[in-house]
Amino acid sequence: MEWGGQEYRTVLESNYLNATGHTSWIACHPRSMLFQKGRDLGANLLPMDLTQPWRLDRAFKIHRFCRRNGIDVINSHGSKDSTLSLLSYVRGIPLVRSRQITNPIKKMFSYKYGCSHVIATATVIKESLIRRGVAESKITVVGEGVDLEEYSPRIASDYLRREFNLSPADRVVVNIGMVREDKGQRFYVEAARRLLRETKDIKFFLVGEGVAGRRLEKELKALVARHGMEDNFIMTGYREDVPSFIHLSDLVVIASTGTEAQSRIAPQTFATGRTVVATDVGGLTDLVKDNVTGKVVPPENGEAIASAIKLLLSNEKLKGELEGNALEFARQELSFETMMNKTVDLYKTLADRAKKGRPS
Repeated sequence: MEWGGQEYRTVLESNYLNATGHTSWIACHPRSMLFQKGRDLGANLLPMDLTQPWRLDRAFKIHRFCRRNGIDVINSHGSKDSTLSLLSYVRGIPLVRSRQITNPIKKMFSYKYGCSHVIATATVIKESLIRRGVAESKITVVGEGVDLEEYSPRIASDYLRREFNLSPADRVVVNIGMVREDKGQRFYVEAARRLLRETKDIKFFLVGEGVAGRRLEKELKALVARHGMEDNFIMTGYREDVPSFIHLSDLVVIASTGTEAQSRIAPQTFATGRTVVATDVGGLTDLVKDNVTGKVVPPENGEAIASAIKLLLSNEKLKGELEGNALEFARQELSFETMMNKTVDLYKTLADRAKKGRPS
């Protein structure tokens, strides 16, 4: 029901398909943030409550919709929608099971037997599935992609300096994401506390809003106040202008402690020509290579995050080298179009097999 990177990626993928000669719908709860934001972004939406996996009426509704609209492939993103799509799968419509988080997999049925193919968003997810018995040939890794027009070194961000009254001497560090425990924002706050004991010319931004009643968001605000950091640690809440915040920054911190595949923030930062400090979690190191495209630090370690920030802000040569490598990597390998070409090729292969009556 929340709005985060996975939901945004789903909308972008669907809109890309509709803009490039295909037809795509997103089935989702009519009261979900995905439905609301998807509508604002012009997505084709099919309102449907998918919260109960064994509702045969909903499974039949999905199947009827697919037959009436000539659906060639279903892409499911969780256990409940995968279960509700099984009827369509056994009646001949290829079902792709997407896996976008790195936590331990509890139920393997849908990956082994209940789908045609698996899209993993990071190598670490593919390796985990193979260890649990999924055939390697059944898994394709399709990582994060970035719109190289939306995210580029040419983005305007001066208005943010005026909005937040930043001086020319201020260095800017940014963390972006839903405020929740697995995103590691506690350790980001701890890194800021350590650095602000030494200097006051760094401004730390936390861009994003909390989930589950915003409990953690409120705790972090209280922690910032307790340490007297209000002038240097700014919690913006939800913002649409993420590209500008990345451009504003000297570096971006991804402090995740778990459930992270590759993170959309890493390629977005690369493409904007900024430096990434990322924790060694999940599939982040598929993209963030230590001392090549960024700095990698241990998770749950505010001291290590602070040390990496301090090093990069004091070593412009190293920082410039990392930014140059990362920008080139984004342009060569991480475009959204490249990501979608891999996805569409897989969809076409599965659809062609199904039309020929072969197992997909």
